[in-house]
Amino acid sequence: MRNEPGFSMVEVVVAMGLAVVLMLGLYAAYAQGTAIKSRVQGTVRIESNVRLAMDRMERDLRVAGFGVPQGIEIGGSASWTPVIFYASQTGIGYRADIDGGSAGIICTPKSTNSVCPLNKLRLDSIRYYQALNCDAPDGTFGGLRVVVSVERDDWEPAICSGYSTSDDSISMTTTLTNATFTAGESNVATIEQVYYRYVPGSQQPYGSLERFVRYGNSPDGLFPPTGVSWTTVADHLTDFWLEYQDTTGATLIGSPLSMANRAAVHKIVLFVEGYDRIGPQGQPQLIQARSEILLRNRS
Repeated sequence: MRNEPGFSMVEVVVAMGLAVVLMLGLYAAYAQGTAIKSRVQGTVRIESNVRLAMDRMERDLRVAGFGVPQGIEIGGSASWTPVIFYASQTGIGYRADIDGGSAGIICTPKSTNSVCPLNKLRLDSIRYYQALNCDAPDGTFGGLRVVVSVERDDWEPAICSGYSTSDDSISMTTTLTNATFTAGESNVATIEQVYYRYVPGSQQPYGSLERFVRYGNSPDGLFPPTGVSWTTVADHLTDFWLEYQDTTGATLIGSPLSMANRAAVHKIVLFVEGYDRIGPQGQPQLIQARSEILLRNRS
């Protein structure tokens, strides 16, 4: 019997035991790798949400006030200042030419000037208006709303109805005040009102950051705007707050801030916190980010 070919029972049991140990080792390595991958992917997802919220708000807030006239409406009393028209711990509304619609006027509109009549503006660049075909970026029709100002001071609303590449001009549906917007000192711009708000979650501890942009040629201080569709910038946020400081670094008190305090804002501190349960065991993961934003065009 000893010389018969084959494996003994002991050898078979040992071989099976080694195979089981090897398979368990491979499974443990696979499970560990899968868990690590899941945790990394979850962490990256949370970091991406937080970074997206930070980056978008930072870019927008840095241009707050750009292109905004500092004076009042010609023949009226409306004003675009202070550029921050609403400011609380969880929301902000401000004005700026965020999409580069500003251009200089190179010919003074006059009633006696056939080259530069009162319903036409010759500009140093019409690329922006040509690209949009004088329609609002948000899809509303009836012409692009613009603001014409003298040295970024007193201003007048207008509506762009078309453009011409032959003389780099835009046409308007209404006439401007005669001989007011002098060449080399005046400009035209698209002034947008930008709204941000943090919305806490109702069913779970996750909130979202939402954004809306209004295109128009007259200031509106209402916050939040009614009857609009907000865009979600980032979700899975568990905390969000804004702090407003003056030129000395002192925190401005009030939520929302008063008009005087809004006009005094020099720096905005932004805090965002993202949270989620990641990995097979649903381990909690918390990511926080903080940024300080100086307002370069405040008023």
